[in-house]
Amino acid sequence: MKKIIFFGYTLEVGGAEKVLCDYINILKDKYKIDLCLLQNIGEFKKDIPNNVNVIELRKGNLTYIPFRYFSFWRKHVINKIVDKGNYDVAIGFLEGRSATWVADIKKNIKKIAFIHNDVNKFDIGISEKEILDSYSKIDKIITVSEVAKESFCEKYNFKKENVQVLYNLIDEKNILEKAKEKVEKNEVFTFVNVGKMRKQKRQDRLVEIARDLKEEGYKFKIQIIGNGPEENNIKALIKEYNVEDVVELKGLQLNPYPYIKNADIVVVSSDFEGYSIAIKEALLLKKVVLSTDVSGVKEMFENGKYGIIAKVDTEDLKNKMRDILDNKIDIKTIEKSLEEFDCGNSKIIEKLEGIINE
Repeated sequence: MKKIIFFGYTLEVGGAEKVLCDYINILKDKYKIDLCLLQNIGEFKKDIPNNVNVIELRKGNLTYIPFRYFSFWRKHVINKIVDKGNYDVAIGFLEGRSATWVADIKKNIKKIAFIHNDVNKFDIGISEKEILDSYSKIDKIITVSEVAKESFCEKYNFKKENVQVLYNLIDEKNILEKAKEKVEKNEVFTFVNVGKMRKQKRQDRLVEIARDLKEEGYKFKIQIIGNGPEENNIKALIKEYNVEDVVELKGLQLNPYPYIKNADIVVVSSDFEGYSIAIKEALLLKKVVLSTDVSGVKEMFENGKYGIIAKVDTEDLKNKMRDILDNKIDIKTIEKSLEEFDCGNSKIIEKLEGIINE
């Protein structure tokens, strides 16, 4: 049985973190797995199996400061962990620093690193010099969409044959079961947005749109599921625009699936994504999604078969939402297509196992 070490940052709520947990749970019976985190914190800690050993890098500032600022000490720590664990494969699951940790490994093992975002729009947290140095030492680079692959290869001049696309998987059985939980359903047409309140997610767009559609006399609700650093700004904007009656902040929900199931439309307002887990989960629940044209969405929607795409622009997103409320978009045809939507988990797992075992 091969032994794998995954490198990540935390287990706080996020799309990539959720996928990491799902991968570990799916692979744990075929491989011996350890998980090395910067900090062992977050809501997803409960999802890590008991037989997975979790290693924490940041146990306190006295140990973390030299690790963070002195490369020789960082390399010493990483190689000590790897030598002790006797791993066959190391996977940097979050872009940036975790790829550097994998690149630090001196032992001749398979080195894999993921890119979860469009690097033309997302700062992965390390300098261009570090990016070139780190990823050039990786055996297989994995991106989560074709757009992310194109951006990464073109920006940093990496050969496309060294980069492979692997779509994010989701835990279908778990999601379908959790979606059975009952939550109150709105009587009016409801758009639901699920995502961490970060700047890139642009929930402020939805608040602005709510103001305009309310002024135009439309009857609707927008539910926002999540929390994050922009939460106070969103709350202030809701109050400023006087849309408390049409915008509902539901906060962090560890089980957002009943809200998605109750939605009339799931709406994604982001400036950029890598490969949105929230969208894929909605499609699994046979919900029509309206999304800005972020990385991966055309691939998931098959250019409109499974969802509606707006420009990465507040005005166009508003126009699409208005058209939906006016029944100018054929939602029924999309819903019919969604009956055959396949998440493709078996192919994704087969592909990842092939990369691990090659």
